[in-house]
Amino acid sequence: MENLFNGLSLALVVGAIATYISIVRDVLPHLAPEHREPLKHYFDNSGYWQLRAADKAIRKAWQAHGERFPNSHKKQLFAALLIVAALSVMAYPLWLMVR
Repeated sequence: MENLFNGLSLALVVGAIATYISIVRDVLPHLAPEHREPLKHYFDNSGYWQLRAADKAIRKAWQAHGERFPNSHKKQLFAALLIVAALSVMAYPLWLMVR
């Protein structure tokens, strides 16, 4: 049963990451070039300043998504997936206690 809870939690986290990437990809063409470049090279061999620029670009992309796509529910889906993943991690010990 532990594998079921772990698999479910992992699937929910992967879904949340995929939703987050989808949000950034939706808004990427609408960002300024100085914000686009750090996102394209986020996983390169980065130093502190490159990671800081990428974090700033992600913050800008998150804000731009709300402005460009006001009716999109991807942010809510992202939050819901993360919350349910956290709850599923905590549910296993509770299930053991009740069982």
